[in-house]
This record gives sequence, C-alpha cells and structure tokens, in this order.
Amino acid sequence: MGGDYLAGPQGLLRSINARAVFDVIDREGPLGRPEITRATGLSKTTVAQALRELIAREVVDEAGTDTARRGPAATLYRIAPRCAFGLGVDIGHLRVRVAVVDAAGEVLARAEAPAPRRDAAALADTVTALASECAGRAGIGVAAVGQAVIGVPAIVGRDGRTIRRAYGLPQGGKGLVEAIERDLPMPLLLENDVNLAAVAEQRFGACADVGDFVLLGVGVGLGAGIVLGGRLHRGFAGGAGEVGFLPHPATELGTEVLGARRIAEQARAAGIAGRPSPRELFERARGGDEKALAVVDATARRIAHVAASIALVIEPELFVLGGAVGANADLLLGRVRHHLAKDAAPLPIRVIASGVPDDAVLRGAAWLARHHARERAFAAATGAPPRDAGPGGRPYDTDSAG
Repeated sequence: MGGDYLAGPQGLLRSINARAVFDVIDREGPLGRPEITRATGLSKTTVAQALRELIAREVVDEAGTDTARRGPAATLYRIAPRCAFGLGVDIGHLRVRVAVVDAAGEVLARAEAPAPRRDAAALADTVTALASECAGRAGIGVAAVGQAVIGVPAIVGRDGRTIRRAYGLPQGGKGLVEAIERDLPMPLLLENDVNLAAVAEQRFGACADVGDFVLLGVGVGLGAGIVLGGRLHRGFAGGAGEVGFLPHPATELGTEVLGARRIAEQARAAGIAGRPSPRELFERARGGDEKALAVVDATARRIAHVAASIALVIEPELFVLGGAVGANADLLLGRVRHHLAKDAAPLPIRVIASGVPDDAVLRGAAWLARHHARERAFAAATGAPPRDAGPGGRPYDTDSAG
C-alpha cells in the first residue's frame, strides 16, 4: 500500500508534503485547511492533494466543521484515531499496569494486577493477560496493536530489548522479552521506568516548554530521567541516569545513596522502632513526628547533593521530583531547596514537583507506544520510512513527535 509515493522524485515530494500535513494535524488538530496551509507553508492545492491521499489511506479523517469562524464553515481534519493502537506497560516492583491507546492518544482501556515475583515467565503471563484484557475492552484484537512499550526498573540497552541490570525483576529479567513476544504479536520495546516518567513529564507535565531538565525518580531506588535539548538522553549503552550510585560520604562506594533501603536505615538511625515503609514515614512526618521529620530532612539532603552533582556536569534548567516521593513533594521541596542553598549556593538549581503525580511511567510508555504505532501507520500508508528509529526500530529522541 502506498508504493506509488516513492516512485521517483515526484513521489518523494508527495511523501514529504504528506508528512508535513500529517504532523501539523497530529500536533495541533483538529484543523481546517486554511490553518494547515499556514502552518505547513504549502500551497492550497498541495494541502488539498495531501489530505485526499491521507484520507483515502485512512490515517486522517474529517472531524466535523468549524462553525465558530467568520465566513463559511470549514471542514476540520484530525488523525484517524483507529488508524493505530499502542500498548503501554509499567512493570513495577509491586504491580503491573497496562493501557491501550489509540492514535489520538486516548486511553481506551486500562488494567492492573499484582506483579508475580516467582520467575520471568509468570511476569510475562501477567503482562500478556492484561494486554489481552485491555485490547478486548477496547474493542480490538491484540494483533491490531502496532507497538508495545514496556517500562521496567532496569538499565535497558540501546537495542530496546537487552536488560543490562535489573532492580527487582524476577531472574534479573532474563528471558522476559522472549516470553512476552511468544504471546504478543507486535513490535516490542523495553525502556527504563524513570526515562518513561521523564517522557510523561515532557508531554503532560511541568516540562512541556523546557529543553533541559532532569526528573529525579525516588522510589525503591533513585534514578534520573535526563532530557537535553528536548531529547531523552539514554547514554552510550542505556545507563545514563543511574545517579543512585553517585559517591556520597555517608555510604560505601558503589552502594545506593538513596531509595527505600537507605530511608529505612535512616529511620533506624533516628531511633524509629519497627520497619516502617517510606510512605508510613512520610505520613508520620506529615503528622509532626520529629523523628520522621528528621528522616525526611536527611532524604532531602541526599536529593540535594545528587542534584548538585548532576548540575555540575550538565546544568539543566530544571529538576523535577517524581517517583514515589512525588506525592510528598510538599514535605521535601522546601528542605531540598534549603540544603541546595546551604551546600550548593553558586549553582543555579531550580527544583519543582512533578506535574504528573500518578502513573507517570505508564503514561510515558503509552505515549511512546502510540508514537511508534502512529509512525508505522503513516509509513504503511505512504511508503515513507518511520522517523526517529535507531537500531531495532528504537527512537533516540522524542521531541519531533506530536
């Protein structure tokens, strides 16, 4: 389908024009022809031709008329929602969450279940069962999903498949991709969970207009999702952002500086009996418990030191507090800023709370899956290659999509 698009220079030009029209509709739609013409800089005739071809190939459709404008009502155009479907998955330490989205980004169905701890096969079975459940509730077959993106608490290689180091996945994640692929007939990419939270922050949160920012995800461990120049920075082999292992005077070299284990150690050092979880500690602190407040302050100091270390190297415009501590940002922010002012005063470090407090990893995974699925639909319709694809079809940036 669409082979005529690339049959020579004229075909290539038509494909480029179709791409320009498709992108502006995806980014700003629904739009009428006059707005598409102005936004793309193409002629009215070229826009009309591109729209006819994109509609015929069912990747764009009409979305009613604009009756609010002066003059004749104009037909509005949008990306056809059902031209592509994506599957986002968040494999957390305790639960697995799944969502199916259409090409417009609308969540059609969601489901979740406890994360099995036995082995990778059981975890894969949970993912595939939830995916089938969501696809059925969305009124489509699993085979209709064009892309799956799975967020994992792990370092993921540049190929989007290899798990280099896992934090709590059964069997270290060995065999997970292969087990999922046996039952899910779709292209599949793995991505680090904090990286996906950064994608969500860029698309739906506080960093829509910020080119350089770092999302600090504090949960079981500490990780950083780094966005530079509007692009997610993964590093040479996918390990960028593993800031939980930065040297810290209060920890042994090579051990994590912050996370659930360190917070528990700080609680014991503060004389708190039992084994309260970080959530319980923050609840106690919110209630005025002095010992719990001391733990919160120690946590804030470590976050500040990590942020200062990162700032010395890349100097981002903004740091964002996310992860499990996101719901307690009001307790942390003032203390983090205090320690930065005291210990890193010369550095222009600005820290804010996440604008995506819930399901950030799942939202990032679903957005990226939708982006890939939409690109595949456009490529199938026009014969043009999908954009932003590196080895194995993995994108190395997310800034050029809608």
